[in-house]
Amino acid sequence: MIKSRIVLLDSLRGLGVLGILLCNAPDFAVTAGLAESVRHWPHGTGADTVSVWVATQWLFQRKFVTLFSMLFGVSIFLVGGERSETEKGAILRKRLMWMVLFGLLHGFAIWFGDVLLSYALAGFVVMFARSWAPSRLFKVGIGIWIGFSLLMVAGTVAALFIPQDAAKEAARTAKEAAENSAAAAQYAGTFLQSLIQNAKDRLPLLAGEPIIAVMTTSLMLIGLGCFKTGVLTGEASKKTYVILTVVGLLALAVTGGLFITFALTGLPRTLGMAAGVVQMATAPLTTLAYVSLMVFASRSAGFWKKIPEILAPVGQMAFTNYLTQSVIMTAIFYGGRGLNLHGKVDRPVLALIVVGVWILQILWSKWWMDRFTMGPLEWFWRRLYRGPTPILKARAAA
Repeated sequence: MIKSRIVLLDSLRGLGVLGILLCNAPDFAVTAGLAESVRHWPHGTGADTVSVWVATQWLFQRKFVTLFSMLFGVSIFLVGGERSETEKGAILRKRLMWMVLFGLLHGFAIWFGDVLLSYALAGFVVMFARSWAPSRLFKVGIGIWIGFSLLMVAGTVAALFIPQDAAKEAARTAKEAAENSAAAAQYAGTFLQSLIQNAKDRLPLLAGEPIIAVMTTSLMLIGLGCFKTGVLTGEASKKTYVILTVVGLLALAVTGGLFITFALTGLPRTLGMAAGVVQMATAPLTTLAYVSLMVFASRSAGFWKKIPEILAPVGQMAFTNYLTQSVIMTAIFYGGRGLNLHGKVDRPVLALIVVGVWILQILWSKWWMDRFTMGPLEWFWRRLYRGPTPILKARAAA
């Protein structure tokens, strides 16, 4: 049972790290100001382009970063143990401190969209709650998420009713277009130019870290509650997983309906904002439906059981794969590093590139984990907060 539970958690991590890439991909391919936009996407709003955007927003966006956040909450407990375990607590704090450094290096030196810093900051909060009972974890975590969702709804409603000055709006749009054009030129320039522009785009995002940390904290609390009740280990009842699947897929259907209607009605601003709010608010529900489907797959026989087995090695080295994704994608898109395709790739081709990276990481993870006990960066990180750690498997060493 212990082994199967570990495989399931690793499978979920693998699913999370692969799913995140499709959502992050536009931020590598175009400037930060355009990546999340469908109306101002530099390659237009053709049917194929919008279809890929809708599929990403409907099935992927927010779901996999939510899953990753929940699982990181579990790792706080697995590494730090109960709050009474002072030695494990010291190891956990050291682990999080190194993660802060990794996040800063990743964000400024490789890719501005880093989430490691957010996870580390939230981890310093969640470590004080790691001994809470599941009921308390759920109450606080869900309470924070509902509060945040209500604030989003209020902000969206307020934005819709604020009168817009046409002249000011036109001036703002022109300014943003000029800034995006200048940034795109830097990303497509030399290695040093792309490095500096990446750091410039990372710096203003630091101001939003407290808000992101609060959101991430709530998801980590929910994830730890799900772990302690057996939901993330495959030990919950079949009825529980059926309920989570039905509720989550209903939420997914509502979200999909909004985004499809948004695309079919000419991309109206109001409907787009509403779809975004619903997407964010219901993300934990859909994420738990995905978890439940993975549990059903792990309990089945034949083809479906192969899915968690294939994803497990990817999850075992999720830290390595996450950072490797940034290295690969910046090598493809940033200037002075490789192909220099920044601003030249539309969403359909971008999705194919993501699929290619998925296949590469699935194959490389299987090869590596057949020979080693952990991923290369996991091993390096573990040495930093625990000391010397063997990496070769016994049979490989022999």
